[in-house]
Amino acid sequence: MQPALQLALLLAILLPAGKCAASFCSRFGIPAILGELLVGVLLGPGAVNLLHLHLFQGGQATGALLLLAQVGGFVLMFLAGVETDVDRMREAGTTAFLVALFGVIWPFLLGAGVGHLFGLSWITACFLGGALTATSVSISARTLMDAGQMSSAEGTVILGAAVIDDVLGLFVLAFLAASIMTKGQSFGVAPMASAWLQHHAAPAAVHPLIVQMALISISVGLFFVIGYGAAKRWLDPLILQLRRLTANEAVPSCVLALVLLYALSAEWLGSVAGITGAYLLGYVFATSEYKADVERSFYAIGHGLLIPLFFVSIGLSSDYRALGGHWALLSATLAVAIIGKLIGCGFAALASGMDWVRSLRVGCGMISRGEVGLIVTAMGASTGIFGRSEVAVMVAVVLLTTLLTPLVLRGTFHLRSQQDVEEGLAKGAPTQIAVVRPISLPPETRPDSAEAPPNEPTFRVRTSRGTDSVSLGNEAVSNPD
Repeated sequence: MQPALQLALLLAILLPAGKCAASFCSRFGIPAILGELLVGVLLGPGAVNLLHLHLFQGGQATGALLLLAQVGGFVLMFLAGVETDVDRMREAGTTAFLVALFGVIWPFLLGAGVGHLFGLSWITACFLGGALTATSVSISARTLMDAGQMSSAEGTVILGAAVIDDVLGLFVLAFLAASIMTKGQSFGVAPMASAWLQHHAAPAAVHPLIVQMALISISVGLFFVIGYGAAKRWLDPLILQLRRLTANEAVPSCVLALVLLYALSAEWLGSVAGITGAYLLGYVFATSEYKADVERSFYAIGHGLLIPLFFVSIGLSSDYRALGGHWALLSATLAVAIIGKLIGCGFAALASGMDWVRSLRVGCGMISRGEVGLIVTAMGASTGIFGRSEVAVMVAVVLLTTLLTPLVLRGTFHLRSQQDVEEGLAKGAPTQIAVVRPISLPPETRPDSAEAPPNEPTFRVRTSRGTDSVSLGNEAVSNPD
């Protein structure tokens, strides 16, 4: 079969299967990406082994599919940038930033430490820690929405921190990506400059690793400054000119070209992962007057084709059979994924003035892992940093934390916080007095006629537990029972 027909058949199988599974999961309140991941796992090496069937031998169609999936990763992060709530990031303030910062540091350190204890190399262990850093914004938001806590104090902190720690997670990914450059690799400004300095500028004076990391830091900073400044200056005028063209769908076509250009620039100028450049471009669009138009035009191609392929392809690359003999690594990684967020985010919230119940809610709301963790996993697999067992472990951790988060977060909202009580927000708190009005009762029917003076007014007080008649003298008497 010709490669084009092989690719067409693969798309005809994977896209409907992924979308049907996503729809099925959504119907039961489970995040849609889990359905797409599970389809990939079921069609992967551990079960059907779709890509190695006789129909798809030759590998050309498989390679094209994986390339489309990588473009899907760029589009996913571009849309994540477009959907970034910049105002919420500003409003969340110091508390959200501290929660996000420690919610990145603790999982990274614990994950890297556990990976090294289990015999992984330091670079593989650091990638494992990096994959555990970022919280899934969409899963946190959906859980808070279902619980009716989107506008609560902890809800605002969770959502703000989830957005910020996605950005911090991308910074971690940027340095991880830069750190795996091989000595002979010449693509990018930092590797070329590092090689030149080591050969011509007193190579023995400084350790090569220090030179390389210094150049990486400079190139990352240059990319963010130049990329952000250029997009902020010329993006809106460019979109305005594109809208005047008579060609159909000129805006999404050219914006997709910009996404790919920023991804290329990120790797060449910034020596970071291409998805970082795609996210940066999307972040600029988040404050653009054309945000809604771009988001709407990208929705179909993104969520209808490229993004599902990205998640399905990650499932295809994972083999649950590789977990055999690695259950201890899975258990330890899952434990640090949960504990790292509970400790890092929870204690940061506690130090910021929240009580322990609200801090626990914040920690639980940050447990779920999602898109960024899967992107780090995909990058680790494509570069050979992650083997089959590490990919299987990370996919399992994403699935389990995503399923666990809604359960534990809903449970914490049944705990009564002292701050809830003080603010009158605790569920089931009785309304002390909803209506107070004087009534006239004949003396013989008044329930307190024996005790109340003849001229003392009787009031009926309606509370959440019923309606009582009480007598008021010179001082108000509360009788809620």
